[in-house]
Amino acid sequence: MSMVKIYKKVDLTGTSCAGPIGELMGLMDEINQGEAVEALLKDEETKNMVVNWAKSIGLKVFEERKEGNNFVVVVGK
Repeated sequence: MSMVKIYKKVDLTGTSCAGPIGELMGLMDEINQGEAVEALLKDEETKNMVVNWAKSIGLKVFEERKEGNNFVVVVGK
């Protein structure tokens, strides 16, 4: 993983569908270039939605990984 500064880690396992994207959208407004947010997501479908959303609006996906039963996505600028 490239040296990106993690601005915040958020547990979004309690939300699904557009919930995590809404949360991340707000956080993307707060971060600077070279910073990212690490999001913990509850399933692969939600992870894929977040990754596709991030790429579609020009954000960088620094990392995707499985962690136990959950998925982690690091997304930022």
